[in-house]
Order: sequence, then C-alpha cells, then structure tokens
Amino acid sequence: MIKRQTRSILALLGSLAFALTLLSGQYKVKTESGVTIVTNGRKPSPPKNAPTRLALEDVFTVGGGDSPDASFVSATGLDVLPDGTVYVIDSKDSRVKVFDAAGKFLRAFGRQGQGPGEMSQPTGILITPGREVLVEDTLNRRLTFFALDGTFLRHVSTAKALGMTGIQMDSKGLIVARSMGLAEDGKMALEVKTYDAEFNPKVRLASFEMQISAQIKINPFSAMNLLYALGREGLLYLGSAKAYEIRVVSAEGKLLKTIGRDHEPVPITQADKDEMLKSLTGVPGVNVKDMIQFPDVYPPFSSFILADEGRLLVRTFEKGQAKKEFYWDVFDADGRYIARVPIVHDIQLWRDGKAYFFVEDEDGYRVLKCCRARWER
Repeated sequence: MIKRQTRSILALLGSLAFALTLLSGQYKVKTESGVTIVTNGRKPSPPKNAPTRLALEDVFTVGGGDSPDASFVSATGLDVLPDGTVYVIDSKDSRVKVFDAAGKFLRAFGRQGQGPGEMSQPTGILITPGREVLVEDTLNRRLTFFALDGTFLRHVSTAKALGMTGIQMDSKGLIVARSMGLAEDGKMALEVKTYDAEFNPKVRLASFEMQISAQIKINPFSAMNLLYALGREGLLYLGSAKAYEIRVVSAEGKLLKTIGRDHEPVPITQADKDEMLKSLTGVPGVNVKDMIQFPDVYPPFSSFILADEGRLLVRTFEKGQAKKEFYWDVFDADGRYIARVPIVHDIQLWRDGKAYFFVEDEDGYRVLKCCRARWER
C-alpha cells in the first residue's frame, strides 16, 4: 500500500514537472480595453517548423587600416541605403565615411568645427526618407544635413530639444528622438518624444527624472527606461528597465499592444561591477565611480531591434558560452517568443537581410562588420 502511494506521488510530481515545462513556454493573447496583451513563458514556443536558428555569414569588415579617411577613430552610428551603401559617423574625427555594399571605401566628408558643414563630436547619423544625410551634432546643438555625395545643405537648431539624439524617421514623416531638459526641484528630465518636420516636439512617449547632484547615487541602467524603435506603419516600440515588457504605441501615443515574457533576473556580480567601473569615462573634477550605485540584478534587457519579417530581437543580460556572448530573445510579428539565440556582438542595425555591428579588431581599433543574416530550422 505504501509503495503504491509512493508511486502515485512520484507520478503526480512527474505530471506537475511536465506541466510546468509546458507552461514555461506558454504563449497567451488577450484584449483589455482595446489593448492586445501578449504574454510568453520562459522557454520559446515556436509554431511547428518555424525557422529559429540564426546563421551570420561575414560579408565585409571596414574601418581598419592606415588610411585616415577609411579608418575609424571612434565610430558611433551608421545607416544604410537600399542598395547597401553604408554611411558611418566617426565621432572623434567628426566625419562621415561611406562604403559600398561590398565594403569598398567611397568617400569621406565633414570636419571638426562650428562653421557650415562642420561638426563637434557628432553622435548619430540617419538617411532621411528624402535621401539626405542627417548628422546629430549634439555639442553644437544642431542637426547637420548633407546630400548623399557629401555636399553640405543646412543646419537645423535643436535649441527646442536639448541634446537631441537617437533620431528615427519613417516615410510618413513621423520623427522620434530622445532629448533632455530641466524638471522641477532641480532635476534633469530625459524624454522620448515625437516631432514634426521642423523638429518641434509633439507627443511625449516616455520619460524619467534624475537629481543633478554629486551627492546623488545614480543607477547606471536608468537610461534603459528610454528604449525605442520605429516600426512599420508608424508604430513605435517602447521598452524600459523596470519590466520585461515592450509597449507598441501609435504616433499619437495610444497604447495598442504589450509584449511580455516571464524571465529569471540575472544577478550583477562583483566582477561585472568592476568591469563596468573600469570602462567609465572620467569627468574633470568629478569622481564618477563614487556616484554609481548598482542594483542587485540587471534589467530584463539592454536593447532591442526590429528585423526582417516583423521580428523583434531583444538583447538580454544572460551570458552565453563565448566571451562577450549574450542571449537574444526572438519574437515573431505577433509577439510570440520563438527563439533564444547567442550572439557575441551588439547588433546596431538590421537591414534587408543583413546585420551590422561594431567590433574591436586584433589591434584594438573599432571596425564595422556586416553579416548576411539567415534564419534556419
């Protein structure tokens, strides 16, 4: 009798374990007050025969070598034309460097300064729907526009949106970017907003405030409250450091959908803290390291990008087997968690079946790598 009860208990425990395994990959969709809510378990649950393995095949690597025009001092951003031509902004060199779809250097333009066509440590670059090259010239508090061949066109002041960075545009004229300003009680406000064609602010999509003081401890992951990507049909994807949830909103800021996943928080080790502190850039007269206060665990994710076929790739803090390798969660166009893939480098841009990311070469210089991205079963 006891043996029979023991077997029954073991069978029950086995059934519970199996049920928990199934639930860990559960995918659910419901609608509340007009908002579609997508929830996912901890394990991917792709549809049958869905391609879930990512293969990256090298196409070219650029930015190294002895030529000052073709090499990078500190590349910080890029964009790509439909024909594969790559435009890269070099922040310290204050120049735009252009390569064709095979990685051949074509030209460089721009220079350091404050005059027409000059820039001061620009941070980002974008090819506009009107086929102009827009460069974020943050220190000069303006945007600099060039023709595709490098001819200077005009400057646009960003005095109405201090520190405007991360600009994204779509063919319908929607513009989204980060900016900063002063809030009440001496706090600094960091915001994500939409803008009109003249870069006047329209709709505030996300924001957070932080105290400006050398005595205040800063969470180094706070800026992750302002993650975003401009998707298809004028939809905006917003993420934060608070929860594993990505909100999909309209250009007017209306919440349409949320995509979430149950996850296991990743602890921040002392070795992780030491490595991050070592990489901090010093500020004259300020001990930046003393201002940092690390949380016990990492945020749910550090970034995300939109890929082909409406897929959403989310870079987590879960480490892989190789050095600097992290797992990326992959969601399909419906928000279903379908794969978990290890990638060594942070993907900066995914365009027309190709992934672009910056890496360090053997000599420690930052170069740009382009890989053909292919999904396999």
